[in-house]
Amino acid sequence: MSCIHCHQVGDAQRVHYRSQQKPIPEHILHPYPHPKSLGLILDPKEKATVQQIEKDSLAEKAGFQKGDEIQSLSGQPLLSMADVQWVLHQTSGDGASIKAVVKRGEKVVDLTLVLDKGWRKLDDISWRASSWPMRRMALGGLMLESINVEERKKLELPENAMALRVFRVGAYGPHAAAKNAGFQMGDVVIAFDGKSDFKREGDLMSYTVNNHKAGAKVPVTVLRQGKKVELMMPIQD
Repeated sequence: MSCIHCHQVGDAQRVHYRSQQKPIPEHILHPYPHPKSLGLILDPKEKATVQQIEKDSLAEKAGFQKGDEIQSLSGQPLLSMADVQWVLHQTSGDGASIKAVVKRGEKVVDLTLVLDKGWRKLDDISWRASSWPMRRMALGGLMLESINVEERKKLELPENAMALRVFRVGAYGPHAAAKNAGFQMGDVVIAFDGKSDFKREGDLMSYTVNNHKAGAKVPVTVLRQGKKVELMMPIQD
């Protein structure tokens, strides 16, 4: 007998909602948001210390600065990044204002982190262990990556256009569904379900599991050796 991992609880919850043909709640689909999704990069070697703030991010707007030691967030004392994620996990996806107390040099500064409705979706869920079953549900076992500006130019794609390249195709069981539907390594997805505004693999997974039930087939347009190919993505439990 082995221990149950945290992500396995989330996996079971997502499967439950899918089996009931119900939308997966946002806090289950986007659990324990990573602080970097808010532009807050923490130093892994120091106690809740800001290593970097991303430009034009929610963290920058709140007034966080490099070197800040975050003493508390929403009244919760902090020791690690996991504590930050815990506070964010308890925060409503409908929006909230989170009070932060930071030590900046010899001063203690009060800040307010304002999160608008939908803020949880800023977090890219594709890095999580839970993305593996999500790929089965939404992508038939594909793994996708965004392509850079130079590659876009070669493909004659606009800089901001959807362009997700297939870099892995599942080959066994339910994870071979996309392969069996004709998807190939190197395909570049430029439209999914008639939409072309998905910038990340995680956004695509999140959209699909809450907009298509198991058994559906979704139209997908890919570029393959410079030519457009129309395929159908099988959606699964």
